[in-house]
Amino acid sequence: MDIQQLKLLAGRVRGLLEQSHHSIGHNQSLDLIAALPGLRNWPEVQAFPDRVAACELEQGSAGRLAFRLHRKFDLDLSSQELLIALSPPGLARLEAAPQIWPTGPAPGVYITDSQEAINALLESYEEATDGALVYAERAGSHWEGSIDLGEGGLYSNGLQRVPSGTLIVVGPLELDQQSWSESAGHLEMACLIAQGSRHRVAVLLRTPTPESLCEDVHLMVRSTQPEGDTCEEALLGVVSAEGDLEVRQPFARVRPALKAARTVATTDAIPAAVRPHLEKALAENRTGLLVLGSSRIEDHAAIDLVSAALAMTDHAGPAARIMPRHRSTPAKDWLVPEAIKELPFLPSIESAYEQGYRRMIVAANYTPAEVLMDYSDDALLIVGTYGSNAGDALVSHVRYSSPHSESDLLEKVIAVLAVKYVNGAHGASAVSDLYVRQKLSVPALGNEDELLDLLAEHRLVRWQDELREMLRAGTITPAEVAQSLKRDHAVKEFLSQWEPAAANVNQLARP
Repeated sequence: MDIQQLKLLAGRVRGLLEQSHHSIGHNQSLDLIAALPGLRNWPEVQAFPDRVAACELEQGSAGRLAFRLHRKFDLDLSSQELLIALSPPGLARLEAAPQIWPTGPAPGVYITDSQEAINALLESYEEATDGALVYAERAGSHWEGSIDLGEGGLYSNGLQRVPSGTLIVVGPLELDQQSWSESAGHLEMACLIAQGSRHRVAVLLRTPTPESLCEDVHLMVRSTQPEGDTCEEALLGVVSAEGDLEVRQPFARVRPALKAARTVATTDAIPAAVRPHLEKALAENRTGLLVLGSSRIEDHAAIDLVSAALAMTDHAGPAARIMPRHRSTPAKDWLVPEAIKELPFLPSIESAYEQGYRRMIVAANYTPAEVLMDYSDDALLIVGTYGSNAGDALVSHVRYSSPHSESDLLEKVIAVLAVKYVNGAHGASAVSDLYVRQKLSVPALGNEDELLDLLAEHRLVRWQDELREMLRAGTITPAEVAQSLKRDHAVKEFLSQWEPAAANVNQLARP
């Protein structure tokens, strides 16, 4: 490059600043363009012609100019954006080779579910680059040549000044319902960094479905983008077991067609008194929320009721189970009835829906309310939860946020079944509480109390009636009820009014 070329580029920088409403003079633009050869001002450009002659318009020199523009004018432009802006108009510019490992794989995002593959990549990168630094989150921070990105991760400010082509290791990111949105945002940032600064970004992910990892990652990044954006184009390929960055074309492939399969579940776990009502409600509805609550405190809440619901909903489409979170003891994920074990175990409602599943077993505690509300319009979401009253089962765990009203929530509900289990001398007895959505429009509800009142008023089966009949028949005793449901304040109040045992209920309840 010569001095005349620098003057020409100074004029382009001046025009670029004017577009951002920063007016500068000719001499100021010359001082700014001195950043390209790494000099402080125009007098130094004239004093060191050898530095100017050795300068090229590439990623490194553009990075120095971008830093100066940011410092003096708070103008945020990446080195790549500056390269495009400073190139001659109407002239196609070839993509500059990365500064680090210029002959290596193309800059972009590469994914894997294997820590061993990341370790092999770190070794390959160190050998190919003669020990160039790696910037890493937890998946790569153990490497001797890594700089730990710390809590800031990909959002660390200094990454904007790292030479192009640098290896950045991200993760591990978890693909499950609880982490889906956060991981999607992290992957979007990885794509933006790969595109804007032309880095090589390797991402370690944990997923229950490694065979569809690329498709899920593509879905996540695509879902974060406004229409017309092309951030997902940075997704290039995978990290192989040998540590190679391999391009995969296309990155996301067509999902396989679903195979029809009927469940082996039975309806036996649904109490006989409510079974006809629930079957009728589910036969008339293919989409919405089915909430099933139980008084039993189990690792998988109301799991027997959830399994039984599968037998009532075959007409609603293919079924899948959604992974709520990554456990420290993953074996517990499989302590479920056989009918649920046989279902595909997928990372999120979003992934399951894209694959064509229209019945999903979800854990409301780990699912954002917006996702439950949005997808219940197009799929049947079966929620198992703790709660032995219809109202408690609905509002305690199917929580909703401010954009949604109580009326909006109730309109999504097909039915709420809650079951209290009483252990007696002749085994366990089930006491049911059932609400089924009314065919009339849901009235406007002002708060949660009004929601609970409406549920209580319109129940088809009431636990108080069933419990009263069992006590009268001698099927169970007040003492057995008090002991089995000692956490239930509504039951305590009910027993306190029960005759003739009301006076002795507290004594009978003691273990």
